[in-house]
Amino acid sequence: MKKVSVIGAGFAGLTVSLRLAQKGFEVDLYESSSRVGGLLGTDITDYGIAERAANALIRTEKADALFKELGLTPDLPLHSSKKRFLFRETPRAWPLNFLETLGFIARLLPKALRGKKNFKPHKGETLQAWGQRNIGPQATRFILGPAMQGIYGNDISGLSASLILGPLFSKKKKDRYKGLLTSPHGMQDLVDHLEVKLKEMGVKIHLNASANPKSLSGPVVIATSAEAASRLLTDSHASVAALLKQIRMSSLMSVTLFFNKAQESFKGFGCLIPRGYGLKSLGVLMNSYIFQGRNKTYNETWILGGVEEDALMELPDQEILKLLAEERHRILGHKESLVDYRINRWKKALPYYNLQLEETLKTIGQMAPTPDLYLHGNYLGGIGLSKILERSEMIAEEIANQYG
Repeated sequence: MKKVSVIGAGFAGLTVSLRLAQKGFEVDLYESSSRVGGLLGTDITDYGIAERAANALIRTEKADALFKELGLTPDLPLHSSKKRFLFRETPRAWPLNFLETLGFIARLLPKALRGKKNFKPHKGETLQAWGQRNIGPQATRFILGPAMQGIYGNDISGLSASLILGPLFSKKKKDRYKGLLTSPHGMQDLVDHLEVKLKEMGVKIHLNASANPKSLSGPVVIATSAEAASRLLTDSHASVAALLKQIRMSSLMSVTLFFNKAQESFKGFGCLIPRGYGLKSLGVLMNSYIFQGRNKTYNETWILGGVEEDALMELPDQEILKLLAEERHRILGHKESLVDYRINRWKKALPYYNLQLEETLKTIGQMAPTPDLYLHGNYLGGIGLSKILERSEMIAEEIANQYG
């Protein structure tokens, strides 16, 4: 039986290990910390659950299949979650006024009629420049900007249009999106089920373990952040390590707030917040209106972060809570009493999907294949969990074709 080593036991490492084990490989999974799951995790409080990072996966056929094989009945979103808000002085379902909407349609429709290829990003084009070229400045600021920073954690003025929108123009068959799904007991439950399944299949999980790719025989999958991958590969693959070192990382903070009274002015999935208002918050998830039975008390999760916001990560809890109380009142117009909270600070946790990353990934793609080395992670063109799951299956298939 061929042996494969996987370094990093976040969602990427867990799922690629599962797929490799299912293909008959002997898998050793190495994790430098004391637990598996990476950023994923769920805090259980007296008032309900608080997710440490992502609260769900985009529902695809692959995600559905994963839940089924793990024996998990997925929790699907409530009808109320279909309503989403964008902030413009106040949360709105549609942030453009009548004339702006007409201008948006007038700009968009002729291009749409000429075909999808007219929207294809230019090389070296930022997402902001793409938006202003295709949908106009107002739609770019109040729709595209907050939507994309809600996913990528940064202002669109620096994000790469090709990296983010390019896959939409690929001829590769795409997995159909069907909404969201999560575990009824939170994302930690998904992690726990993955861990149990791996052990059942004979995967050896090594916690608090440092693994040197140079000393491992057979195929090695590096399923870590770009920063960690760069450090791991310095001795064995110096040229790849140097490229990975160029990738800028962005910090992220999630703050779940529990209140003694629900806000009922804006019942929906959440509200995204454009830049230009002097606000630190990127958006708010209204957890109690997303999934059923996930709370004992009404709660929200506020998201902050970005490449220029490292100082936020150093603020004490009380300053964060004061900041959010002020911004919550300005955005939602509410001042309910706080009964509990959970703050999760993730320093240098997400890759910055900027033009530099676009060039770095292009260079890596043009390099001669590195025998026995496979890179995996959220810096390789897919930042969401469902995209990571898709790449896990692709890598496992490549290794099976090469070594099976």
